[in-house]
Amino acid sequence: MGFCSGTDIFDPIVKHILNGNQSEDEKFITIKILVDALEDHDWDCQSDSMYFSDPIVQKVLKELHPSWNRWDK
Repeated sequence: MGFCSGTDIFDPIVKHILNGNQSEDEKFITIKILVDALEDHDWDCQSDSMYFSDPIVQKVLKELHPSWNRWDK
């Protein structure tokens, strides 16, 4: 069973990160750390995030999961 509640954690944190003054590289690294931590706790509803289509989030997820077939959602 997955951890869809991870999306409720992911979205407000990513909103804060994306609205911050950090560089795109720093945002990428921070979001990647967050995704890794949530996935370690079985988060499997990434595509339910309101930020799933964000270019930085897409870049993170594509790097972590290049074989996924959900990139055009």
